[in-house]
Amino acid sequence: MRNFLNMLIVAVSAFLIVGCESVPFTGRSQLMLTSQSEEAQLGEQAWKEVLSQNRVSGNSTYNIALKRVGANLAKAANKSDYKWEFLVFENTEPNAFCLPGGKVGVYSGLFQYTANDAELSSVVGHEIGHAIARHGGERMSHGTIQEVGAQAVATTLNGKSAGTIQAAMVAYSAGTNLGVMLPYSRTHEYEADKLGLVYMAKAGYNPNAAITFWQKFGQLSQTGTVGEFFSTHPMSEKRIGEMKAYLPTALDMYNTAPNKKNLGESLK
Repeated sequence: MRNFLNMLIVAVSAFLIVGCESVPFTGRSQLMLTSQSEEAQLGEQAWKEVLSQNRVSGNSTYNIALKRVGANLAKAANKSDYKWEFLVFENTEPNAFCLPGGKVGVYSGLFQYTANDAELSSVVGHEIGHAIARHGGERMSHGTIQEVGAQAVATTLNGKSAGTIQAAMVAYSAGTNLGVMLPYSRTHEYEADKLGLVYMAKAGYNPNAAITFWQKFGQLSQTGTVGEFFSTHPMSEKRIGEMKAYLPTALDMYNTAPNKKNLGESLK
């Protein structure tokens, strides 16, 4: 086992030397083994699949609202290399996503929970935050490290019984998922919350709307009506507390925004 640990430390150290990046605004260091161009290509491929498997909503009110809010957020994000697209898809699930490279999709079901542009911007800004922070690439990078570790375990246990190897692999998988992958997933959500506040504020939307929206949405999750969304976006008092703690910073950005929109247009 000591040999395995030594191999894993060497591998991880080598990756860290060549793959360190930092997240905008939060400054968190992250392991990154993929390039932005590679991630954008994957985003383009995924977008084509989304278009082939989902029906674009014919609701002009929804699409106009998303394009209006999306254009403002894209300007605030200041990512000239992104090929932004904003589409509403016909789906009752209240969900949204932003693929690497700037492809943004919102399910029509989300609009029943958003009262105005500012609330919509809090969700779309959150998803844009995931993309700009390159959380997808980071998760792929951690998956690569996890795979290297698994190979190191297998090599170290070469010659051992099948039962011993299986037990070690199960223990390794459980340990890395619970100790590394899941905590980083929670970190990504907290980070996207903060970046969402940043981008909506810089776009001129009142960041207080994000707090009211996520509080409202958190209450809805307790009824089970948005359960699938919360499997990947779990809300908690701690998460709301983190957003409230960052709110003064976001409000400073909002107060200096050149074109304040407050809550924007009503969606009801």
